[in-house]
Amino acid sequence: MNKGKRYIRIITVIYVAAIILTVFSFIGFGFSESLFRFVTSLAAVLLAESVVYGYCIFWLRTAGSVQRTSPVLLSGAFITGIYAVVVFVSAIVFDWMLEMSPLWYAAVQLLILLIGGITLAAIGIYGWNAGTEEQQVKRSLQAFRLHQSELNEISELASSWKHTESEQLEKMLNKLRDQFKFSDPVSDSSLYATEDIMHQQISLLHDHVKLLLMAQEPQDNWQVEINEMVESIQTTLERRNRELAALK
Repeated sequence: MNKGKRYIRIITVIYVAAIILTVFSFIGFGFSESLFRFVTSLAAVLLAESVVYGYCIFWLRTAGSVQRTSPVLLSGAFITGIYAVVVFVSAIVFDWMLEMSPLWYAAVQLLILLIGGITLAAIGIYGWNAGTEEQQVKRSLQAFRLHQSELNEISELASSWKHTESEQLEKMLNKLRDQFKFSDPVSDSSLYATEDIMHQQISLLHDHVKLLLMAQEPQDNWQVEINEMVESIQTTLERRNRELAALK
C-alpha cells in the first residue's frame, strides 16, 4: 500500500513537471503563429498529458487489487498511449508544419479526442461486463461448492450412525452426492432462485439427518421422509441442469 502511494507521488511530480515544461515550451518557442491554433494545441497536449496521468493512477490502484494484469487494462494503456502520441504528432504536423486553418485544426483535435474517448469507453464497458460475468461465475461456483460441501458433511454424519439401517441412509446420500458431482458447477444469474431453493432443501435434509441420529430409535417412516427430501433435491437439481443447458 505504501509502495503504491509512493509511485503515485512520483508520477504526480512527473506530471506536474511535464505540465510546466509544456507550457513554457509553447510560450518560449512560439509554437504557432495563430493564437487560436496555439491555444488549441496547448489545450490538446495538456489534456493528453492529463489523460496519461489519470490512467497511470488508475492502473496503480487497479493493478494492486488483482493478481495478474488484465488484458482490458493493457488495452486501455495501449489506447491511451496511442491517443497521446497522435495528439503530439498532429500538433506538430497540422499546427507547426502545415499551419492548417484554425477551425479545421480544432476539428481535427476534437475528432482525435472523440475517437480516443469512445475507444476507451468501449474498452471500459467491455471490461466492466467481463468483470461482472467473472464475479457471477465465481459466486455460482462458490454456491455449488457449498452445496457439495454440505452434502459431504451430511454423508460423513450418516457414516457415524451406529444403526443397522445406516447403510441404507448412506446409499441414498451417496447417490445424491454423485449426482451433484457430475453436474455443471457454473450456474447462471437467472437460476439464482432455483439455487436458493436447492440450498434450503439441502439444509433441511442436513437438519433432518441430525435429528435422526440424535434419536435413540428412528421412526418407522424415516426412510420415506429422507427419500422424499433426497428426491426433491434431485428434482430441483435436474431442473437446474436442464435450464442451464438450455441457456448455454
